[in-house]
Amino acid sequence: MTQIIRSQGEMFLASLIMGIGMGITYDVLRSIRKNIRHSDIFVGLEDIIFWLAWTWIFLDNIFRYNDGSFRIYIFVVAFTGLLIYKNTISRGVYFLLNYILCIAEKCVEKPKKLLKNGLKWYKINLSIFRYFKNNEKEKNAKKAFGELGNEHKKKEKKVNKKTV
Repeated sequence: MTQIIRSQGEMFLASLIMGIGMGITYDVLRSIRKNIRHSDIFVGLEDIIFWLAWTWIFLDNIFRYNDGSFRIYIFVVAFTGLLIYKNTISRGVYFLLNYILCIAEKCVEKPKKLLKNGLKWYKINLSIFRYFKNNEKEKNAKKAFGELGNEHKKKEKKVNKKTV
């Protein structure tokens, strides 16, 4: 009998912790969505992954602590844990996450600018290289054509001199 009560107590605490954990992960998700803009498709995928992960966590804990029997109190206690989290420390956690992501974005901004400037420098140098390469090809073509053209003109001049 005490084993049953103990497992029900463990399930009660696990449900409470799962509700709080669900609130924290949703705040992480909200913070990421606020700081990193992405399309509606990715938002939908994030939601699907969020709910599939938490469904798996709930089912795993139900089978671990309660031998797979569903009890309504499990979901009520998890919802209560979510409400407790939401009404107590949710604002602070959300603010802290936004602050961390904002700092991380600023830390990423400098290498991002360096990379962007490096690519710009690469494009400029590549275009200069292409210019010289194309210019060199044109010079070689003109030179080859010019020599042929000059030889042709020389022959014409010689022919003209002989005929005159």
